Formats: sequence, structure tokens, C-alpha cells
Amino acid sequence: MKFLLSFLISVVLFTSCGKDNKTNHSVRDSEKTDSQTDPQGSLSSTGSKTGDDGLRNISYEPGKLPASVKYSGKVVAGAKWDDKNGNNLLIITETEEVKQKEDFRMKELFAYQFIVNGEETKLLWRLNDLIKDCPLDITLSFIPKSLTITDLDNNGIAENTLIYKMSCKGDVSPDDMKLIMHEAETKYAIRGMMLLETPEGKFGNDMKVDPSFDSAPKEFLPYAKEEWEKFKTEKLGN
Repeated sequence: MKFLLSFLISVVLFTSCGKDNKTNHSVRDSEKTDSQTDPQGSLSSTGSKTGDDGLRNISYEPGKLPASVKYSGKVVAGAKWDDKNGNNLLIITETEEVKQKEDFRMKELFAYQFIVNGEETKLLWRLNDLIKDCPLDITLSFIPKSLTITDLDNNGIAENTLIYKMSCKGDVSPDDMKLIMHEAETKYAIRGMMLLETPEGKFGNDMKVDPSFDSAPKEFLPYAKEEWEKFKTEKLGN
């Protein structure tokens, strides 16, 4: 009887050990991984999980650029990652103010995405915006930490989103703001005016969604609006 009881206990224990005890692990927004952290320590928001064909090796430091990468201005931000298109490199650059005739000046902002194969590069797209013939104060600058690399539609091809502000003015008023998103060569945009908060009140706060989002995957516009809201506010005074 004791032998039979011992045998039954052994069978139960052996059967329990053979069950599948695997658990799935997904990275939470608050978790920090080397591939998701930019130089300032903020995390990219993929908004979705990626599979075997998803994004890999995301870095918010462009590193040493291949000699074949040609650009204008000074690099102010960048990223690199791998996806179905290959090895990707994105850089954002700004020029210094250039004096034109009399007291007029100009400044430019650029962004470039390259596909890198060793020392060879292919330009996927180029963005150029500028302010010229400005006799007042020029603002044309990338908004820090607004560059993100995502795969919102889980197709294995990254989207990149960046935001910058611009103005030519001699008073206290809101800057214009632009959000540009690319998935490969396809461009999407939101344009408008920042929200300026001062002790005297709030000014600006205008957003116009480009029709390009009409044909975009459904995940793109909510994400773009969320990023816009995150960076739209400028505060002056107390």
C-alpha cells in the first residue's frame, strides 16, 4: 500500500514538471533598453510589437558617417536602425544664419534618410526648409527629443517622425511648427502654430493635418497628433 502511494505521488510530480511553464515578455514603455534609448535618455515609442521582420538595432546616435554621405549644415540630431529596407541612417542638420543683402538674413534646415551598404549609400529622401529675406529674428530649429523611430503598422518598415519650429519676427508671438513623418519615401505632415503661454495669456495653438494622412495606415495620424501635443507648447515668464 505504501509502495502504491509513493508511486502515485511520483507520477503526479513528474507530470506537473512536464507542463509548459513559458511566459511571454514584452517591453513596457517605462523599460529602458539600449536599442530604444536616445542620447538624452528618452525612449522611442514603437506603439506596437515587432516580429522577426521588425525594427532592430535602433540608436539615436548616427555615429561616424560614411564618406559617401553628403549633407549641408551641422548635424544636430540623427538615428540609425535596421528594417526590411536594410541599414538606415537619418540625420537632421541646420546651417548658420547667412547674411543676404543689407540687413536680410537666411537660415536652412535639412533632414536626410540614407540606406547604407558598407561605405556606399543611397539617398531615400531629403527634406529642406528655409527662412530667407528676414530682417528680424530668425528661428529655424529642430525640437530636441522629437525624433522617433517606430513601426506602428507592423510591416517591418520604420516610420520616422521629427518636429521643428520656425519664425521670422521681432515681437513676442508663437512660432510656426511642422511635424514631418516618413515611411520609406512616403511623406506625411502636420503644420500649424505653437501654443505660447505667457503671464498675459495664451496665444496661437493651430494645427492643420495634411491630406497625405487620408491614405495613411490608421495608426499614423493618432500617433502624429500625440507627438504634436507633446511638443507644441512654449512658455514665457512665470
